[in-house]
Amino acid sequence: MKKILVLTAAFLMTASLAFADMVIAPDALPANVKQFIQANFPTSNIMFAEQDYDSIEVKLNTGVEVEFYINGDWKEIKAYQNFPTAVLPAPVADAVKNAHPQAFIIKAEKTWNGFEIKTSNMMEIYITANGQIMGQKFDD
Repeated sequence: MKKILVLTAAFLMTASLAFADMVIAPDALPANVKQFIQANFPTSNIMFAEQDYDSIEVKLNTGVEVEFYINGDWKEIKAYQNFPTAVLPAPVADAVKNAHPQAFIIKAEKTWNGFEIKTSNMMEIYITANGQIMGQKFDD
């Protein structure tokens, strides 16, 4: 009985370590992640990066946070200033600008059917990749 308890405890500890986030050095990031950051945030430096089994999260010295899929494609960007709209398809960026001309984008997340965009006026906009707004709501 004792042996079973010890083996179970050891297995659970090992399993929890396998799914834990692991801090990685900026130079150990995949090449396409580094290229994306250099191209879209040229004045920023990588302050922190961590990887788990399905994603990579990078925090920049400007306060920007970028989450990538494990293959290096971006998944979510949080930038409370100077959001690089070039990362979005042009119809998406144009639709957001037309719908809320006084606001700027502070968060963009890829979804299975398009994008979820949050603006500085606290609106969440659900939009397809071709720029069609599917819905929006005030996010308090």
